[in-house]
Amino acid sequence: MPIDWILADLDFQGWSQFSSKDCSIDKVMGQLGFIIMENDVLIERNSPALVTSAEGLPPHTDHHLSHYILWHCLVPDSQGGYSIMVDGLRIFRSMPSNIQELLRSIHLKEHSVFKDDVGYHPLIYETPIGDRIYYSVLFEPTAFWLAGERLTKEQKEAFDTFNEAVKVAKTMRIKLKPGECLVVDNRRILHGRSPLQDNSNRLLKRYWIGKEELEKSVEQRV
Repeated sequence: MPIDWILADLDFQGWSQFSSKDCSIDKVMGQLGFIIMENDVLIERNSPALVTSAEGLPPHTDHHLSHYILWHCLVPDSQGGYSIMVDGLRIFRSMPSNIQELLRSIHLKEHSVFKDDVGYHPLIYETPIGDRIYYSVLFEPTAFWLAGERLTKEQKEAFDTFNEAVKVAKTMRIKLKPGECLVVDNRRILHGRSPLQDNSNRLLKRYWIGKEELEKSVEQRV
């Protein structure tokens, strides 16, 4: 697949699937920006993190400074491990204008990964290319990621409406084969994962791609 097709897919639908045999991963990432984080995605038996468990992951985004996420499949799960995608911005735009305005006023918690992180970020925010979304919600949204007591009644109702719309939204499901890649626009597309086998040896390389090189926070460097 020519790289122009991948870029066109990202612009049109917010994601693209391709084989690393057909297009160089380095070339794709070089067109999109800088690698700001790289890690292996696999089951770690003693890790408390949901992403390294065999459980499914509901639709969410990663760190807001990751404009794109690219996964390279090395070993797939024998049965599960489907990538799940939902167009978060499309859901937001389908909301009534009064709900949209309330959603713009909501800030979600964010893990400190890079040096200047402040620990929270707007759910919906404006950029030179239009609205973008940050929805790093891995558990019960209002109870865990968001300080629910800091929301007004109207904000909570709007947020609950959005969360419910995400839950019932039509999803795209893709199961990567060895050597295949999936790249998504992290500020538009919410991504998740279906459950894995408990003894799964599934292994993906995950790359966060940003617009500039970043210094990681002290916590992440230790």
